[in-house]
Amino acid sequence: MKNKKWLVLLLALVMVVSTACGNKTPIEEQTTDTSKDTAQESAAPQKVDGGIFILPIGSDPNVMNPLYAGDRVTMTINNAIFSPLYVVDEQGTEFYLAESITPSEDYLTYTLKLKSGIKWHDGEDLNADDVIFTLNSITDEKQNANSRGSFVINGKPVEAKKIDDVTVEFVLPEISVPFMGSLGGLRPIPQHIFEAEADLQKSPKNLEPIGSGPFKFKEMKSGEKVELVRFDEYFDGKANLESVVFRVIADPNAANTALLNGELSARYITTADLDKFNSEENINVVTYKEGMLNNMVFKLSNKDLQNEDIRKAIAYGINRAELVTGVYKSEEYAEQAYSVFVPSTQFHTNEVEKYEYNVEKAKELLKGAGAENLKLRLAYINSSKENEGFGLIMQQQLKEIGVELELIPMERGAFYDKLLDASSTDFDLAFNGYVMGVEPNGYKPLFRTGDFNNFMAYENQELDAKWEAGVVETDEAKRAEIYESIQKQLMDDMVVYPIAYPNSIVAISSEFGGIEEATPAPIFMFRDLSKLYIMK
Repeated sequence: MKNKKWLVLLLALVMVVSTACGNKTPIEEQTTDTSKDTAQESAAPQKVDGGIFILPIGSDPNVMNPLYAGDRVTMTINNAIFSPLYVVDEQGTEFYLAESITPSEDYLTYTLKLKSGIKWHDGEDLNADDVIFTLNSITDEKQNANSRGSFVINGKPVEAKKIDDVTVEFVLPEISVPFMGSLGGLRPIPQHIFEAEADLQKSPKNLEPIGSGPFKFKEMKSGEKVELVRFDEYFDGKANLESVVFRVIADPNAANTALLNGELSARYITTADLDKFNSEENINVVTYKEGMLNNMVFKLSNKDLQNEDIRKAIAYGINRAELVTGVYKSEEYAEQAYSVFVPSTQFHTNEVEKYEYNVEKAKELLKGAGAENLKLRLAYINSSKENEGFGLIMQQQLKEIGVELELIPMERGAFYDKLLDASSTDFDLAFNGYVMGVEPNGYKPLFRTGDFNNFMAYENQELDAKWEAGVVETDEAKRAEIYESIQKQLMDDMVVYPIAYPNSIVAISSEFGGIEEATPAPIFMFRDLSKLYIMK
């Protein structure tokens, strides 16, 4: 049995600013060892052009438009279709569509230069007009773009001016420290496709997306698959793979079987699957820190949960350590979480109320709130073994404090429809997970009063002011104080219960090479699918 390849990668994380492809330095080719036997050389696997990479997805994508991608499935597919301007992470700046970004001395103006000759998948030129159209669409309140908060500073939108076909000047109403990173994550959409559309989110044009990435859309069969093919005119050179297929398989056991049978190329696995895949000679396992927080959210549409003491009682009634070891086996695969920020986010702190397991305190709080026989409904995606495990353990834990927990496993699409509706009363608690990145301002939409991303319906105007102060504060020490204070307040208010910072575990067929260059990454599994290749 051959040794497994374990790649343990600590990644710098940026919310939704990673991409499917970039102009990285290629791995140097190894020189041939002429002393080897000719037969041995011919037997060694060789990189070949073409081939198909097949990934399982739990459901159809929601909106194949980067302005609205918010779930893992949609973001993964969009990542292969749409390229960002550039990526800023702990390693520096990596350019994709953009060639350079230059701030003015007062940091109120940024000049972006695009690479020349970039094409959309339909052959049209990608230029400054597309970038400006995309920004204006994001800042247009009527369009409900996910990242609007990153480009509206204290209520005033960032303005974009065309200098020439490849140069755009961005003018800020005031200094925004996160702006440069946020701009890099902008994935342009084509003006010539969308300019006549009144509602971009509901446009039928999203069903056949035209992007700028290494793979272009071929077809979608609802409930079956989404198929992409390589784009030969991609600015960074055509992909090694001929196509990428996202196959809808909602059941994780069926997905495991499909991978073992060679019907899939790779998939996320849980710690419960490790022994099975480690024993397979034709499977390699990759682990990496994803910068994710697995958590439980309180839906404040439930009147009982509007009482802060009830929320705190539930938090004290949960044994976090038991959840982590029960689901992940050990903290080798997941770290206990105490803050709503992940450790890789700037200014993360554990100096918050940790809600250590305390049955008596939980009972006391419930009694004081007049809620000693509380019944709550907890929802989660039915295909998640981890969430099912959390739910079963938590159900028993909360029984000890007098809370009856009804578990509601839901199909992925239906779950997100209800979760993201702040007014929904279909359930009271929900398991969720998010990757928000290294910039703390990325968390703001989740907790800002009235933001459509704030699906808990949480309100704290004092905290709203702190979020805005953190954007414009240039003093590093003062920024740290602001964001540490925000984390403490969020834990005091207890609207999100942090469970764990998990590692991602990916099982991938051993016929695929280029894993390191493709870069295992948050959300997308691989940042750069075009760098994968088949070996025969």
